[in-house]
Amino acid sequence: MSRPSREIVLDPDNVLGYLRERGVLRADEPARAERMSGGVSNEVLTVSGESVDVVVKQALERLRVQEEWLADPSRILAEADALVLVGELTPDDIPPVIDVDRENLILTIARAPRDWKNWKTELLAGRASEAVAVRLGEALARWHSATAGRPELSSRFDQDHFRELRISPYYLWSAGCNPEVSAAIGELADSLLAPGRCLVHGDFSPKNVLTDGDAAWVLDWEVAHYGHPVFDVAFLSSHLLLKSIHRPERATAYHRCAEAFLGSYRHALSPTLHLDDRELALHTACLLLARVDGKSPVEYLGPEGQDRVRSLAIDTLTRSDSAIETLWENSAQQYGY
Repeated sequence: MSRPSREIVLDPDNVLGYLRERGVLRADEPARAERMSGGVSNEVLTVSGESVDVVVKQALERLRVQEEWLADPSRILAEADALVLVGELTPDDIPPVIDVDRENLILTIARAPRDWKNWKTELLAGRASEAVAVRLGEALARWHSATAGRPELSSRFDQDHFRELRISPYYLWSAGCNPEVSAAIGELADSLLAPGRCLVHGDFSPKNVLTDGDAAWVLDWEVAHYGHPVFDVAFLSSHLLLKSIHRPERATAYHRCAEAFLGSYRHALSPTLHLDDRELALHTACLLLARVDGKSPVEYLGPEGQDRVRSLAIDTLTRSDSAIETLWENSAQQYGY
């Protein structure tokens, strides 16, 4: 894939001038720019003024993780295109696109209301909103259903970024760390790279959800591709399971959240698509393993929690009767509740 050259690299000192040149910010309008922290894959800046309140993103070629992890920064264009597409389907569930700079690989989107919370932060604090989970399940099912059976989208949203950002650093890296399940993980990875079925977000994680407890925006579509819908469902399921292992005293709340998400997703999903329960459990297990042995381990689990996740995932990948509820039941049995 050819990579567009970029003439500028944004920072808080030059972003205001950049937005004025793009016509997003008035020439005479004072504004404030700040760098957002916490992301590993993008340079993210916020700019606020009298007429603007936006987030400006520029994708990094080398991600901010311990292991070397390189990815094509043109993925920002896939994110922009995905936001435009799903914005036509559910405009209330994503941030509006303000500007796309295809030459410099920069995306400008609206900023969420200041009182909205990051759902990952809320979950880690033990506040597991079933209402948010239901909304996410419904939105995801609508995106999957509305884009199913549209093979023309496969060239617009190819799987290159998905290979770079998910298959290699998640599935294949963790397979190399766990040879007893490497063959099983390899087969599951191959299944995700088969001809696509619908538009897949690719990073459907609580950290990419901003919410006021009812409304919600889903962010960070840079791994969007035409692929297998089970990946998005497994991705969120794995995160809720990880939270339950991190905070076992709130495991029941996380489990109910997961059930609400899956129930609303299944209810809203088109009959042309099918969510296979065993397949969901196996991919959830792969993603659990990836978050302790992959290139981007979760930061909130200590050695004991990592061992529990690893044991749970490997057990699931070697069972013949794997199911998503079995995953939750086995996790609960580890803690005796």
